[in-house]
Amino acid sequence: MGARPSRLERRRRILAAARKVFVRDGYAAARMSDVAAEAKVGKGTLYEYFQGKEDLFATLVLVVARDAFEAIGRSGTAKDPEKAFRDAIALTVDAALRENLDLYRLFFDFWGAAARREDARLRIREVAEGFRVMVGELIREGQRGGQFRADVDVEQLTLALGAAIDGLGMRLVVLGEQVDLAAYVSFLQRLFLSALTAEPSLGGASLLTEEREA
Repeated sequence: MGARPSRLERRRRILAAARKVFVRDGYAAARMSDVAAEAKVGKGTLYEYFQGKEDLFATLVLVVARDAFEAIGRSGTAKDPEKAFRDAIALTVDAALRENLDLYRLFFDFWGAAARREDARLRIREVAEGFRVMVGELIREGQRGGQFRADVDVEQLTLALGAAIDGLGMRLVVLGEQVDLAAYVSFLQRLFLSALTAEPSLGGASLLTEEREA
């Protein structure tokens, strides 16, 4: 007989099985008993690791996101903030919209069925917070080294980048659009690096602002 799997290995097996079941059946129709059967464990075993279906799905998304963030952290480009930022965009788009688009589709089921619960929302917010911290630190590192403009609003730029990726994900899922992801990554890299490195425009006051001041 083989060695009994560790708790960590069993947890990984359950998460892998859950992904298969969620993708196959959709979030709303997926059942914990189906996950247990796919993972080859008793249904009661699932509840030793997860509180329920919402917790299981939220944990799956969080694990996938953390793997992506760790991959970005291992890219080894800290000495070149511009390259680090380009790599972060490319790896994030790849993780979110190429490797894990199946999970992105499930978000719509999840929000409708579970995200009214505060505990579920808090788990998913961990993903957004991880992205915010990761990108924010890359920008601040460039600011400290003088490669990026010191006057850039880090929080707003990070929010805009996340929205650009999430927005495209919705179009891919809801509208089924065909998009050249490599071209989109290149565009985002040029757009946001321009914001980080270009000189601020002269003037800058809007017509509305000028009218109010008159």
